[in-house]
Amino acid sequence: MYEYKVFKWNLSTLTLTEELENILNDYGKEGWRIFDIKFGNRTVFFTNPNKNETTIILERVKEN
Repeated sequence: MYEYKVFKWNLSTLTLTEELENILNDYGKEGWRIFDIKFGNRTVFFTNPNKNETTIILERVKEN
């Protein structure tokens, strides 16, 4: 069984990519991995810089 964590990232802060990298690395240390990245209602891996927000979905094996 898996559990999921969802958070939004404001794309207007792309100059702070190091901050996002640190956040993802911290989640990785807890066993989370990127499951999907949503932009609007579509799955994307490269987002349109004219939009402001993307949703990042993380997944990990649920501990019993």
